[in-house]
Amino acid sequence: MERGKYKEFKIPISLVMLAITLFLFAIVVIKFFSLSTLPVSFQSFLNSIGYWAYYIFVLSLAGLLYFAYLLAVTVAQRRKFEELIYTDSKATFVKNARDLDIISKKLGPSFRAKYEVKKDQLRVK
Repeated sequence: MERGKYKEFKIPISLVMLAITLFLFAIVVIKFFSLSTLPVSFQSFLNSIGYWAYYIFVLSLAGLLYFAYLLAVTVAQRRKFEELIYTDSKATFVKNARDLDIISKKLGPSFRAKYEVKKDQLRVK
C-alpha cells in the first residue's frame, strides 16, 4: 500500500464517523429531554450508563463538529484542486502551482499523480 493512501478515504471515513457521532448525539439528547420516545432497549441501555451519558454527549458533540469540519475542508480542497488542475493555460497553472502542490499532498497519492501528469503535460518544472 502506498504511503498516505488513507488520505484517499477521508470523505467516506468522515461520513461514517459523522453518522455514528450524530446517532450517539441524538440518542443522548433524547435521553436528556424524554425517555418515553425511545424504544425500551435504548431506554434500558441509557439508564444503565448513568452519568456516562454526559461524557457521551460531550464526546459525540466534539466528534460531530470535528468530522463535519474534516468533511467540509476535504470537499473544498477537492473542488479547488479540480478547478485548478483542469486549465489549459500554462500561465494559470504556474501561478497556482504552489497551491496545487500543497493540496495534492493533502489529498493523497492519486491527486499527486494527477498533478505530476498535468505538470509534465504543460512542461512545467
